[in-house]
This record gives sequence, structure tokens and C-alpha cells, in this order.
Amino acid sequence: MENELMKENQMANAIQNIHVVQGSVVFGAYNELKKQASELAEQIRTVEVNEDNIQQSKKLLASVNKRLKELEDKRISIKKMMLEPYMDFEDQVKEIVGIVKDADAFVRDQVKSLEEYEREEKRIEILTIWKKRVQQYFYQDLVPFDDFLTSKHLTKTMSIQAVEKEMVKFLECIQSDINVLYNMDDYDDHIDAYLQCYNLGQAIAQVNQNKKRKAEIEKKTKATKPSDQIAFLVSIKVHNQKELKLLEMILQEHQYEYTTDKVVL
Repeated sequence: MENELMKENQMANAIQNIHVVQGSVVFGAYNELKKQASELAEQIRTVEVNEDNIQQSKKLLASVNKRLKELEDKRISIKKMMLEPYMDFEDQVKEIVGIVKDADAFVRDQVKSLEEYEREEKRIEILTIWKKRVQQYFYQDLVPFDDFLTSKHLTKTMSIQAVEKEMVKFLECIQSDINVLYNMDDYDDHIDAYLQCYNLGQAIAQVNQNKKRKAEIEKKTKATKPSDQIAFLVSIKVHNQKELKLLEMILQEHQYEYTTDKVVL
């Protein structure tokens, strides 16, 4: 590590020792050319082009544009020449950065693999503890290990002892809640709802809501269901009170509903 530290210090010194010699461009005729360009531009604006001077005007503009192109070409050439040292420096920096970044990626991959290995080792250790602990509870087959385990339990900052303490609290809480639910009506529905959320109040509320919805559905279904009973209207004629009395006895014995009307013939 001491050798690596020395190399890092050498790199820092090398960066500090990068020297820049600023280039300069001497444009000695700048003011004179600017003056001539202004005068020429003013002259061009004041000349009214007509049939007599059109050819001369076109020739003048062509000549001026040629000189302007020469000036632009010179500017581009100088710019390229001035940038060449920087472009070489940029390539060198990118090459050095690339070498270090490749090494950094290699180390990061190794660190990630090691951390994943350590997390898996800790997971197996926690699972072993879980299998021993959960055997003490009658609901052991109903609660999977992954319902307890979180990413927090696999971090280095949380010790195995702290994880086991949380595990016992988790299992004891479930046992206490299930004991409460066992004393309720439809306890199987309550326990099923509880194992989906591990929250006693939420599970009870969910079952009550399901019951309410089921009752509403049954009520609406009964209201719209056609009756299976069919009524028949039967007319029986008797000639005296004795026959009427006998007929009523027979109907009452078989629990038939009936009405009587007296008709005078």
C-alpha cells in the first residue's frame, strides 16, 4: 500500500507540473484592414446599381469576397494549428483516465462479488437460525422465511444477534395475533387475511369488508331471483255449511292457504 501511495503522490505532482504556454496571433494589419472594410462597405451601400455599372459592381464584389475567403481560410488554419497541442494533450489525458477507469471497474466488480458472497453467507446463517426458531410455533408451515427477511438484515451494520432478536419478536407477535383470531368467528378467513399482511387490525377489517360485500351480493341476488313457487287459483263449490267446514279442515290440515267467498245463486 505504501508503494501505491507513493505512486499516487507522483501522479498528483505530475498533474501540478503541467505547464501551458499560451499561444498568440499577431494580426498587425487589423486596424488598417478594418478601416478599409468599413470604407468599402459604406461605398457599396451608397452606390446605386444600374445597367451601366452592374458589371463593375459584380466584379468588385467578387474581388472583395475572394479576399474575405482568404482571410477566413487563414483564420481556420491558425485555429487548427493553435488547437493541435491541446488535442494531443486531450488524447493523452483520455488515455490515462481510461487505464485507471478499467482498473477501477475491475476492482468494483470484485468488491461487488465479495459483498454478494458475504450477503449470501449471512442469509444462509439467518435461515439456519429461522429453521430452529420456527419449529417452536404451531404455525411454522404457514409463514415462509422470506416474509421475515429484508435487505436490512443482510447488511454488515446489523449483527446476527440483532437479526435473531427481531426474528423472535416477529414470530412471537404472529403467535399472539393468531391466538386472538382463533377465538373469532370465521377464524380461518381471519388467519388467511392476516398471513397476507401480518397486521391484526388490517386483517379483521378486510374480513369484515368481505362479509359485508358478500351479504350485499346475496341480498341483491335474492331480490332479483325469480320465485320457485307457483300459485294456482282453484274454485270449489259447496252447498251448505257442513261441507264448507269439512273442506276448511282438510285445507288447514295440509297447511294450504285459501279464501272463501259466499255467492248466492
